[in-house]
Amino acid sequence: MQKLTKHYADYLIMIVELIKGEIDFEGYFKKRGINQKVILNEVKFILNNPIMFNLFLSKISIGVRCMAMKAIFDLNNRQIVDLSYSLSQTYNSKTTIGDFINDYLDESISSNLNKKRTYNAELYYDLSIILDIPFRYLIDPVVLYKMTGSFDEYDREKIKLYKFKDLVVELLMISKNLTGNERKISGIKIKKEDFFEFGEDLKTRIDIREKHFTIEIHIENESDIEYSKILKLKKLLKVHCKVYIRDGFLRENKKLVFLVILDDSINPDISYLRNELLFENLLLMKDTLKEYNNSLFNKKPF
Repeated sequence: MQKLTKHYADYLIMIVELIKGEIDFEGYFKKRGINQKVILNEVKFILNNPIMFNLFLSKISIGVRCMAMKAIFDLNNRQIVDLSYSLSQTYNSKTTIGDFINDYLDESISSNLNKKRTYNAELYYDLSIILDIPFRYLIDPVVLYKMTGSFDEYDREKIKLYKFKDLVVELLMISKNLTGNERKISGIKIKKEDFFEFGEDLKTRIDIREKHFTIEIHIENESDIEYSKILKLKKLLKVHCKVYIRDGFLRENKKLVFLVILDDSINPDISYLRNELLFENLLLMKDTLKEYNNSLFNKKPF
C-alpha cells in the first residue's frame, strides 16, 4: 500500500470535492489531469470507506471507472486485453482495452455518448467481471447512482458451474502453469449446496496468479455463512488460506473472499483485502459487541 504523500492527499481532496458537488466531472477531469497514462492509485485510500468509494465511481465516466478499478486490481491494459480475449472470442481481435477506455474517457455524465467505435456486448460483460463492477456501470454513461443486486454478466451460458472442491483442484492446476505477471480472471458459479441449503448458485470471480489466487463469492447475507462450514471449505484447499468478508463494489451484497497463498514466503499486497476484514476478526468483533450489548441489558439500574 502506498504512503499517503502530499501528492495523493491533493488527489483525495479533488475526489471529496467531486463527491460533495463542489466541482463537476469535467472540473475533476481537468484538475486531476486525467489521460490514458494516469494511474489512479489514490482510490486505494478510500476503499476503507465503501460509501465514499461507490459515490466516486458513480460520478465519473465509464473510462475513468475502468481506470479506477484497474488501480484497485493492479491491472494494466495489456493484461486486461489478454484476459478479455481469453474470456470471449466474439469481438474484433484488433480492439484493445485502450481503445475502449479512450472512447469513454472524458465523456461527461450529463452529455450524450459519442463513441468512435462499436463494441460487442460480450466485451462489456467480460470487463464487468474482470473489473468487478456491475454491467450497468459500463454500458450506460448517464446511469443514475443506484446500488444493485443484478448480475447480468454472470447469467450467460458460458459461465461454468463448479462444486467448490472441483474448482479448487482446477485453480491449483492453472496456477502451476502461470509465470511472472500472468493472470487469469474469469467468472464462474459455485453450487449453492456447498454454502446454503436454499438460494441460487453463487456468482464468483476468480483471479489466478503464479503464487496466489482469490475466489471471490458474492453472497446475499453474511449471516447465512456458518463458521464451521467455512473451516470445512478451508480444509479442502490444503494450503495457506485467508478468508475475508467485504462489501461488493456498487452492489447491495457482501463478498466472501478466499485468498489462497501458494508460496508462504510472500505476503500478497491486495488493496481491497485488509486485516480488519478477515473473517476471524469480524467474528471476534461481533462476539465482543454481543457481549457488550448483553452486559448493558443485564446491568442493574442505580
